[in-house]
Amino acid sequence: MIAAIVNPSAGSGAGRRRWPRAARMLAERLGPITVRFTEGPGHATALARELADSGCDLLIVAGGDGTLNEVVNGILMGSSDPRVGVVPLASGGDFARSLGLAGLEPAVNALSAGDSRRIDAFRARFRGPGGAPVERCFINAASFGLGALAALGVRGWRRALPGSARYLAAAIPVLASGRSFHVTICLDHSVPMAFNITTAAVANGQYQGGGIRIAPEAALEDGLADVTVVERVSLAEVAANLPILYSGALYSHPRVRHWRAARVRVEAETEVPVELDGEPVGTLPLEIEVLPQAIRFIFPPSRQAGH
Repeated sequence: MIAAIVNPSAGSGAGRRRWPRAARMLAERLGPITVRFTEGPGHATALARELADSGCDLLIVAGGDGTLNEVVNGILMGSSDPRVGVVPLASGGDFARSLGLAGLEPAVNALSAGDSRRIDAFRARFRGPGGAPVERCFINAASFGLGALAALGVRGWRRALPGSARYLAAAIPVLASGRSFHVTICLDHSVPMAFNITTAAVANGQYQGGGIRIAPEAALEDGLADVTVVERVSLAEVAANLPILYSGALYSHPRVRHWRAARVRVEAETEVPVELDGEPVGTLPLEIEVLPQAIRFIFPPSRQAGH
């Protein structure tokens, strides 16, 4: 069985506008598809678990990174092992970029070919909005500091600006204020390291914030997280170095640090926000562990995972 979970609200309603064309293309290439529409936050998780447990072999996620995050959590909760395909309907689509599926036609072509590979997922534990401990998986990236604040603030810019411009617009007030975050990071069994950061990410995919290449060397199947730390920088410094955010040259900046690890723990004495796959979820402390090759994703034919 082939099924699709569609988020009509993805991209501030872009999902509703773009889905009919996607549905026609998918039907022409794949034949009959069982379609389920999400009705609110968390619904995609329940739908994914239900469809996977009912024998779905190919589960198509039509929406944005937040929808994909919910679906991944639904699949990993159960014991089934469907292939997951991505049809990006929102303008962000950072994980689709890492898969090489930035666009409707490439996504449909990949689904038609059916070339799947196992990739890593990650389990995160953090403090939820009410202060209680929460556990949740993610597939693209977790970030804390400015990245999480921008993910929260971007909601107010959704109808005014496209794609990555919303993320940058949401980040500007924080950068202008000079706000930074004192955190302690422990990688695997190493000695904890203290930093004064603007932002940091623990990434599986390469992209964040609508195309910012936060982890340009990340691979989706290597069993490790790419940890990128941006030490405190000013708005002027970010503006002067804007091209390297998108070019893959981020690690060339002297205030950017990079490691790989299978386990990451981050703590802070003050409240520091956390986001997973573009969705604000809570605050530090944050513990992350890799789930090696935990899930199957569709890639374009002959494309190596994470490259």
